Amino acid sequence: MTTWRKRTGKKKEQFSGPDEFQSLTQKALLYVQRNIKKFYIGLAVLAVVVVAGAVWFLAEKSSQEKAVATVATALKYYDLNSAAPGGKPMTSVERLEKAGELFGQAASGSGKQADISLYYQANTDFELGNMDKAIQEYDALKGRTQDPLLTSLANQRLASAYLEKGNKNEAISVLIGDKKTGLSLFADEDYLRLAQILAQSGNTSEAVGQLEGLIKKFPDSIWVSDAKMELSKLTGKPVGTPQAMVGTPPPGSIKVVTAPAPTASKTSPAPAPGAPKQAPAPQGKK
Repeated sequence: MTTWRKRTGKKKEQFSGPDEFQSLTQKALLYVQRNIKKFYIGLAVLAVVVVAGAVWFLAEKSSQEKAVATVATALKYYDLNSAAPGGKPMTSVERLEKAGELFGQAASGSGKQADISLYYQANTDFELGNMDKAIQEYDALKGRTQDPLLTSLANQRLASAYLEKGNKNEAISVLIGDKKTGLSLFADEDYLRLAQILAQSGNTSEAVGQLEGLIKKFPDSIWVSDAKMELSKLTGKPVGTPQAMVGTPPPGSIKVVTAPAPTASKTSPAPAPGAPKQAPAPQGKK
């Protein structure tokens, strides 16, 4: 009896050839066997890297938590309107000095928390009258932070520190630079402060220009009413109406209208209820 086999279209070597995946696996095992020492060294290095990464992560987390706690304590000393931590009596100077010490510790780190700490450290030195140190710290903050709010706040306080030292030119330079960045969150206030400093220095025309710039570029600013009053003082002319007086008409603008006096009715008024009826008046002959 003849047996028929179905043709598959495959050649003989395709059935007998080794499986590709199996071949690669065998090659990998063979490579490991030949380089077993290197293999174990690689595993050891990898383990060290993983452990070091875990240790660094835990240390970083612990450091951040410690920094947050330090800043929280510093803020309690810094807030002179609240009781000092621990209930121990302290003078304002002692509290600010302690706050500055703690802010300095937290500012030595990195990240936004450290930047905020540096800002408050500078504020503390400002309040203590250490203007040179405060100026250095505000400048350092501007050089390292990427936060536009902290940068704007640092510029405002930096200008104030220069004014405290009597250095108006440096204060003007700081405010102009803050305004020109286009990123300042206090650009409208920059105009007003510049105008005030320039006016005090005798530069009336430049001060007027700053005030007019504020009114034109920031019509909805809370400083517009102050700008208009300052502008009126410098020019001697009324400029608009102060914000506090909006809705109140100027004196003499209200005309008092007097209601006309009531005229007598052509018909007799109706008699009161219960009153006797009066006889009609006699009429003459036609």
